[in-house]
Amino acid sequence: MNVLILTHQNDAPPFIERVAEEIRGRGAEPVVFHLNDFPVKATISFHQEPEGESFLWNGHAIGKDDAIWGRRYHKPVGFPEKMHPGHQRMALAESERFLQGVLAACPAFKVDAFARVRASDHKPLHQRIFREAGIRTPRTLGTNDPAKARAFLSSCPKGAIVKLLSAEPFVKDDGKLQVMMTTEVRPETMDRLEQLRLCPMYFQERVEKAYEVRATVFGTKVFAARIDSQRFEGADVDWRNKGLAMIDAWRHHDLPKHVEDALGRYQEAVGMQYGAADFIVTPEGEYVLLEVNPAGEFFWLEANPPHHPMVAALVDVLVGVPGARREVPQNR
Repeated sequence: MNVLILTHQNDAPPFIERVAEEIRGRGAEPVVFHLNDFPVKATISFHQEPEGESFLWNGHAIGKDDAIWGRRYHKPVGFPEKMHPGHQRMALAESERFLQGVLAACPAFKVDAFARVRASDHKPLHQRIFREAGIRTPRTLGTNDPAKARAFLSSCPKGAIVKLLSAEPFVKDDGKLQVMMTTEVRPETMDRLEQLRLCPMYFQERVEKAYEVRATVFGTKVFAARIDSQRFEGADVDWRNKGLAMIDAWRHHDLPKHVEDALGRYQEAVGMQYGAADFIVTPEGEYVLLEVNPAGEFFWLEANPPHHPMVAALVDVLVGVPGARREVPQNR
């Protein structure tokens, strides 16, 4: 059995090697494919004849008895600078379309199918499914209407936050790229709401936190870890701001059954084996769903406390250990 790992060269090589080592330990063969090498330095071939078809990744065949782990997607790059810009755009579009088409057609088991990752990566969808499962979500307004934003923010006596729906970085004044974290809405924000006509934003009423929980799903297994984010200066709104400072402060956490059931219902609704869900737990003990990242990081929770055996759980799903895979329809 081959397990194709889709990644890129800047994606935590020690982590990728740790997964590859676990795959080898199960008697399977890891095939690491760096998407940033395609199409200039790496090859993909789809060959179809009346008697069958084949899918080759740098010469390695990946078929119905194999698996694909879509660790990190990367657009095709590496085109020569002297290449005409118009030709470059066409080559990029065609390369990306070809890559996605081959992934869609390949019958290997996928964690997870590219189309499902894309289709599920939407916070409004997360909120709707969890609300239907009985889990609270924050009061929310996504809009490009300044008047509606002003009215909503005025109705949040405990304050509000604003977040992006994408992870697209912006260029700062010094020319450096920065991703906008979840940010508290400040009084001066109200004076800039007319700018919403240029770009919609996602506002949520601020929810009081006792602590926060990251719940990570690998097929039928769920690992939950707790962080007392309110104890760390600068982490009260978004714990990622102090992620490195808190890396040893995560602790094992037992999810209540109704929350774990809701998480399972979500995974089945979107047809996914993997998911990384973030919750606020209020001082009253109520769980509030923030979002589910279909390709969220998890290795820090194995390499550091609480040392959950997550790589083994992932590989269980990839190699098809009985009972490890969640029963969801496989798609292309």
